[in-house]
Amino acid sequence: MDSVDSIDKLVEIERQAAAIIKEAEDKASRILLDAKNKSESLLKDKLAEARMKFESDLAASRDALRTQTQKEIEDYKASLKNIPLNQTALSAALEGLLKQEA
Repeated sequence: MDSVDSIDKLVEIERQAAAIIKEAEDKASRILLDAKNKSESLLKDKLAEARMKFESDLAASRDALRTQTQKEIEDYKASLKNIPLNQTALSAALEGLLKQEA
């Protein structure tokens, strides 16, 4: 009976060891899952933050370009108004065009 008791004790110890190992594996899986979820959440937050910053920068750049373009157009219009009209050259050009049509 002594060897049977020893075998039973060894089987019980092995069962307990298996339960401890299973519990440790389950705990490790939960820790890994929690870490993965936290890292994914952090990554999502960082991406959203970066996207908002880039969208804000893009909007500011568009506004600056729009303002610059409008200023350049207004400056160009003003420079055109300051150019004197050469009536003689205009008349000659128009006469040339009319002669080509005929």
